[in-house]
Amino acid sequence: MKARIGLEIHVQLTQAGTKLFCGCDSEYRKYPPNTNVCPVCLGLPGALPVPSRSAVVLALAAAMLLNCRIPKAIVFTRKHYFYPDLPKNYQITQYERAGGAPVCMGGVFEYLDPDSWVWRSVRIRRLNLEEDPGRSIYPEGSILSSPIVLVDYNRSGVPLLEIVTEPDLGSPREARALVEYLLLSLEYIGAVNPRLEGAFRVDANISLESGERVEVKNIGSTIEVERALAYEYRRQKLILEHGGKVERETRHWDAARRVTKPLRHKEEEEEYLYMPNPDLPPVLTRPLLDEARARIKEQPRRVFEWITGRGVSREAAWSITQVLPAARVFMKAVEMGGDPRLLARIIGVDYKGVLKEIDKDVYDPKNWPSPQVFARLSQLVERGEYPLEALTGIVLPRLARDPKSSLQEILPERASGVRELVRSVIAENEKAVKDYFSGREKALDYLVGQVIRRVGKRAVDPRLVRKLIKEELENKRR
Repeated sequence: MKARIGLEIHVQLTQAGTKLFCGCDSEYRKYPPNTNVCPVCLGLPGALPVPSRSAVVLALAAAMLLNCRIPKAIVFTRKHYFYPDLPKNYQITQYERAGGAPVCMGGVFEYLDPDSWVWRSVRIRRLNLEEDPGRSIYPEGSILSSPIVLVDYNRSGVPLLEIVTEPDLGSPREARALVEYLLLSLEYIGAVNPRLEGAFRVDANISLESGERVEVKNIGSTIEVERALAYEYRRQKLILEHGGKVERETRHWDAARRVTKPLRHKEEEEEYLYMPNPDLPPVLTRPLLDEARARIKEQPRRVFEWITGRGVSREAAWSITQVLPAARVFMKAVEMGGDPRLLARIIGVDYKGVLKEIDKDVYDPKNWPSPQVFARLSQLVERGEYPLEALTGIVLPRLARDPKSSLQEILPERASGVRELVRSVIAENEKAVKDYFSGREKALDYLVGQVIRRVGKRAVDPRLVRKLIKEELENKRR
């Protein structure tokens, strides 16, 4: 059965600096409960909202990423509903009707499907800029089982993008690929750190065979997007195969049990009583467009194609593109003369691997050395001054512990007198020599290993050792 999937993706503008309508910190996670608040985000009488320039610019940049039609002015709207984490009993959002105008209407977003390396597209219905509500905490179970609920208003008022797609997605896997690529794109423009807890949430709408759609809420990670939709697909398929009818409803995704559960019947838009917010005049977009446009110069697709265009495999290029500090260091190191394929190995595999081994955040720019360091490492290997193994085994771990280390001070001593060591090893291993002469190639590997063992911590290229051993053995044969 064919599925039709549309997503409502809510992304916090964690990098905006302030909340949407006041000066409280947009990064609320570091504060004790109910301390990152003020009269505006608590909805106290007489407190008036003032739009954040940074948040509006980031929203406009996101609209450009989605190739949306941007209006001349955006209008903020009140969406009325009662919930404990909504102190004003309405949310300041945007709406395309009732006199409102969202940041964008109608767009198309292209995203990479890394399973097939195909660029897919999804139509965008709209993008709203709105305030996040507070956070409800269920200390004794879930939303369905806890007898009490606690409310923390630190999050209340954080700028939130609501990105609504058309039902163009055909599978749970496609939905996951879209969300992952969208979050990466928003990270590239400096809008969000998607790895922060609660930085994004997804509500997914799914229907089968043009039947009633079901909304699944409470999806908090990209892998859970795929899991929740896969479960809901199977649930609806079983109902239809047994002659039943899928009801239009809102369901809750229980990530622990990996099932969806009934939450409530789906609301109609009329129930929210939308109206333009009388406290907020329209915001003109034209004076902010150049500032927004400057933020979208760096995009994942451009970076990915720039890297693959220099002979790097798609897999390696995508691995680098997904880690923004790695992508920036890689491109600059290549521009400084480093070999792209060698740097893809050093940066995208070896250095990332070392950071993970010592439990350092690969996404933190402070954990990455300068591009000059990587360009220099590449050149040392290219010229045969150091083997790659010496750099990955000795130098990269030291750089990972202290990215500001002087490369000259941590480079290992280069081995000298290698030919003499080779002759000594050959003289002391007559059996291995005879085995080599009888056609056993593994004997050569044994001799190489013996020389490298004697070199110790000094740097030597195994390829040079192998070459010298072959030369000496051919001389001995003659």
